[in-house]
Amino acid sequence: METTPMRKPAVAGQFYPGDPGQLRDLVQEYMESAQVEPAPERVAAVVAPHAGYPYSGPTAGYAYRRVQGKQPRRVVLAGVSHRFAIETASVYHGGGFEPPLGVFPVDEAFARELMEETGACSVEPHMGEHSLEVQLPFLHAAVGKAPIVPVLFGGPPGEWHADWGRRLAAKVDKDDLLVVSTDLSHFLSEAEANAIDKASLDGVLSQDWTAFSRGIAEGRYSMCGAAAVAAGMSYAVAQGAAAWSVLDYRTSADATGDTRRVVGYAAISMEFE
Repeated sequence: METTPMRKPAVAGQFYPGDPGQLRDLVQEYMESAQVEPAPERVAAVVAPHAGYPYSGPTAGYAYRRVQGKQPRRVVLAGVSHRFAIETASVYHGGGFEPPLGVFPVDEAFARELMEETGACSVEPHMGEHSLEVQLPFLHAAVGKAPIVPVLFGGPPGEWHADWGRRLAAKVDKDDLLVVSTDLSHFLSEAEANAIDKASLDGVLSQDWTAFSRGIAEGRYSMCGAAAVAAGMSYAVAQGAAAWSVLDYRTSADATGDTRRVVGYAAISMEFE
């Protein structure tokens, strides 16, 4: 059987502090500052950003504050591959991820089953990818070191991703958690970003993955992790989680003061009513 290596940190000291104490304190600060009450028993899935913490950390704090205290059997992490073209998905199916706060074991049996069912490709896209790694310090603060199933997507969202979401919903426990990783528009002016990001978020809140995917294809919406978001939407609908809301939205201008070229970030919760 193929041996999957322990996945070492790739962006510690760049996207977030490499020192465990500093990292723990920073994540705690972001979560404590979030203006939202925890509702761990209600949340089926959250969408969180994946930029450097000075930019997107406050928004991520909202997503993880909402799930704080949840005790999932496993957490499925769905993100985007920024460096590898992936036609289907890449499931990291063994070993674990080792951020500065300690190892997250991979739920190997579940991951391998998911990999075989969906025709997922090799683990290579995970090795330098940041979109899932930056979630782990927040996940540690919110739910502890639960077993994870890391999944990366590539390409535009479509029926394959929706089917993946439905398949996942049929396999998990009701108290499991799906974390979807995406940023919104990139390098527009603040005004332009606010307009397209609002449209993108309204597209997600429609709970219609087909219309959302069409908006992405037509350029009316913008999300780098759109395939993962479409999969997450399909998953949440199949789970019967019908209460969706945007917990926080902001752009990088909140951190930099530069409104000429910004990146948008949002935290979304998909919950049971």
